[in-house]
Amino acid sequence: MIKTQRTPAPIRPSGQTRLAAVGNAKAFVLSAPRPDYPYEARSRHITGSGVAVISVDPNSGLAVDAMMEQSIGNPILDNSTISAFRRWRFKPGTPARVRIPITFVLTGAQY
Repeated sequence: MIKTQRTPAPIRPSGQTRLAAVGNAKAFVLSAPRPDYPYEARSRHITGSGVAVISVDPNSGLAVDAMMEQSIGNPILDNSTISAFRRWRFKPGTPARVRIPITFVLTGAQY
């Protein structure tokens, strides 16, 4: 009899969650209000790019929190992004964390 060695599945540390990237996240989105481009930032021609992470309740699909993983470079734009992303709604079964890159240009926010 020949014995075969099986490779064990990787063990995830407790607290580690699945993370969906933007391409996958759009497939789960039910409602995605765009961030406002505050007048103060727009009038000063402030632009920039960053990355937000949305924490999602996988059972309900509700965004429970949002934070900037990489700042846009301006607190006004960071706050606008976080405020909008906290209102996002996803399909139940969405991964617990969703990563969304965002860019503010003078014509508005893009993601």
